[in-house]
Amino acid sequence: MVIFGWREAKINIQPINNHSCNYCNTPERLFIQVNRLYVHIFWIPIIPLHKKTYSICGHCKLEMSKSQMPPDLQKKAKDCKQMSKTPWWMFLGLFIVTFFTLYMFATVLLIHK
Repeated sequence: MVIFGWREAKINIQPINNHSCNYCNTPERLFIQVNRLYVHIFWIPIIPLHKKTYSICGHCKLEMSKSQMPPDLQKKAKDCKQMSKTPWWMFLGLFIVTFFTLYMFATVLLIHK
């Protein structure tokens, strides 16, 4: 049974105009997707890690990592990555641990008074 690990979550997806897929040449069906990798314990996110960007064709479903993209698309992916904010729920585990630690500290202080 796995109780900890890491996963990816989609945090942003934006259409790319004036660009076509390198594989099927379908125009106006390309998207940049930004995923955030995070560490989890019992599927509760603890620490967000780095972001990954992909280009995805809406027609043929071709997925390219940033290193496989043409240079002009890499720049658009970089801009999209910088604009993407980390969702609050990726810090949920840190909030729980902090709350529990403060609660235990306050309980110990009250018992010793």
